[in-house]
Amino acid sequence: MAKTKLKPNQFEEFREALVVKQRELVASYRRDVAAGNEQPSDGIQDLADKAASAYSKELNFSLSDAERETLVLVEEALGRIEDGTYAQCANCGATIGDKRLKAVPWTRHCIDCQELQEQGLL
Repeated sequence: MAKTKLKPNQFEEFREALVVKQRELVASYRRDVAAGNEQPSDGIQDLADKAASAYSKELNFSLSDAERETLVLVEEALGRIEDGTYAQCANCGATIGDKRLKAVPWTRHCIDCQELQEQGLL
């Protein structure tokens, strides 16, 4: 595996950014669950109201699914900081660029491997 080129203070900056994102995602997830549970289910709704309500619930929960996936990536990134593998591509071991980490601090892959993953080749 390649040695990362990050300075010790950069690890702390990325750790702080990840912790902030983690807090945001947890708060957002809790809001989504609360909003989904607050949807009225009284017997006076007509069929169109019930369909709209079901759609709203599904939308809230699907958004929270994406947030949960991001939260898992954030928590994995925090683990990589702890074990010393942060900023290394999980696929090829290359150092992930500083600009990429600043844009997406929870990324697991370098640009090349990310492109392969998006094409379904990884």
